Amino acid sequence: MIYLQNLHKQFGKKIIFRDVSFHLRPGEKVGLVGDNGMGKTTLFKVIASQEPLDGGEVILRKGARAGWLEQEIASSGESILDRVVTGDGHFATVCQGMERLKNDEATHRERPEAWAARYGDLQHEFERLGGYEREPRAKSILTGLGFKPGQWQKPLEEFSGGWRMRVELARLLLEKPDVLLLDEPTNHLDLKSVVWLEAFLKSYEGGLLLISHDRRFLNNIVSRIAELDRGALTTYTGDYDAFEKQKEERELQRAAEAKNQQRRIDEVERFIERFRAKNTKATQVQSRIKMLDKMERVETATRSKSVHFRFPQPARTGRMVIELAGVDKSYGPVTVYRDFSVRLERGWKVALVGENGAGKSTLLKLMAGTLAADRGEVRLGANVTRAYYAQHHSESLNPAHNVFESLDEVAGHLLRTAKHNILGAFLFSGDDVTKKVSVLSGGERSRLALARMLASSASLLLLDEPTNHLDMRTAEFLAAALADYEGSLCTISHDRYFLDNIINRVWEVQGGRLVEYLGNYSEYEEAKAKEAAALAAPAANPDKGAQAKEERERKRREAQERNERHRKLKPLKQELEKVETALERVMEDKAACEMELADPSIHQAGEKTRLLKTLERQKQLADEENRLIGEWDRLSLSIDAYSSQEA
Repeated sequence: MIYLQNLHKQFGKKIIFRDVSFHLRPGEKVGLVGDNGMGKTTLFKVIASQEPLDGGEVILRKGARAGWLEQEIASSGESILDRVVTGDGHFATVCQGMERLKNDEATHRERPEAWAARYGDLQHEFERLGGYEREPRAKSILTGLGFKPGQWQKPLEEFSGGWRMRVELARLLLEKPDVLLLDEPTNHLDLKSVVWLEAFLKSYEGGLLLISHDRRFLNNIVSRIAELDRGALTTYTGDYDAFEKQKEERELQRAAEAKNQQRRIDEVERFIERFRAKNTKATQVQSRIKMLDKMERVETATRSKSVHFRFPQPARTGRMVIELAGVDKSYGPVTVYRDFSVRLERGWKVALVGENGAGKSTLLKLMAGTLAADRGEVRLGANVTRAYYAQHHSESLNPAHNVFESLDEVAGHLLRTAKHNILGAFLFSGDDVTKKVSVLSGGERSRLALARMLASSASLLLLDEPTNHLDMRTAEFLAAALADYEGSLCTISHDRYFLDNIINRVWEVQGGRLVEYLGNYSEYEEAKAKEAAALAAPAANPDKGAQAKEERERKRREAQERNERHRKLKPLKQELEKVETALERVMEDKAACEMELADPSIHQAGEKTRLLKTLERQKQLADEENRLIGEWDRLSLSIDAYSSQEA
């Protein structure tokens, strides 16, 4: 579907990636991972032709389209439903062309055959793009992403940036490009929408390249991981858990190879040092010096910096940490809570869950004191101090302060060394601590806001989506820090893996009421599944037998049709698989040839025969690569065309 060949990209002197090659097969789902700043989003922009390359080539199968989830949406007067349905530029052009022809009475009267032919072409394309089913599908997708029917016709500019991102995601999913490029698609979703999107992507027929810090989301969707690290792209078979295991094994193997190589280097250096001054050994000494210069050193993994610090622990509080008693809260005519009461006790680590609009963020703000109740009381327990982290809390940092001064605002009680340790734990070290807040990236601001919160030694932490804008490693270390935290906390998060590592109970908010479930998030899911199964228990139904028979017959017919399609498509797919395997082998051999040609020794006077043979081999491999790409393209188009015909 997509071939990346020897991609090179740099900004100034900083190399983002070099000689990156990768193949995304049709229908394959791959997770792109790597620490912040390694170039994942830049690679997406390159594939989507939003960023120029300094070298290499992106090859997209002829006729295929790649869809990229834009990070910003220009405001317009259209409704969210119109944006989703007609936001696809190609579909909009087809609709506009049909409308123009309908109004073109002169052409219809003077050249009816030409008018009919053109309108027929546009009508065919309209149907191919699913024009008649487009609006119902758009509504289904919007519902899955948390939009209610009453919101569909509202103007796009009435919604916040996070909700606009959901609209853009819905537009992209409706467009159904051959390859989806999704950069942190869950950042603006609640848990219910994350689960819906996960199911949608698992059944998506096109290819998928996915950036996400949500381990469970990746585990449930992808079959391969591509890691971008210090300019190189390495692929691993399996989900994220399998990737971590394989990477650790590779790192151990590389460490052993590096150790053996260093032992050999030490022996050679001892020989050079011992016989450097002896004329009789001059030739051997020079030979060994040249050997060391040419030796390609085995690089071992250098773990990127991550949060690894035990934060100051809070003072012990009374048993009751915070209590809401008889609270009312409304926004205009909309009542969120009426006569609402809840109590959080010492040591409780709570996840707030519920549908959009259920009142999760409102409850968190009431507990944080940033939102006043209309009636009732919010009472703090003995010796309780609280810290609040909101999704956009990082925007409230003082832009005139540098990083150290920003932390010092809330951590004046700590020694200077402790402050530097905390900043280092959140990846701020060296000159980073003197950077102005105004020049920090979104991810850096989020890390600084979290560092401020944990350095405050508050006994109650209130967190709204704390893992947004963090890379996976930092999110996992944050979870470890919060698991080690001795105070109480209440959090909203769409990251199920993160929640499983820190919480010991779930509060489900619905209709202004709260239901408590003990245990972590996985245990909450099990409890909800049991509830759903109990509700779905079949009631007495006299037509049940006939319905079951009809359902079995329908499934039998569908299975028969699937088997027939599989029988006819199987030979084509097998041939395509052979071509892909051969193409990957040729690409590897070609890369090996290019590495050999880059070796200075091959250009020495006595190596002419070797040089000519290698050049000839490189040409043969390039010709074979082009032939196989053509064959791959032909087979892919045949399979796509046949599959569409079968459908």
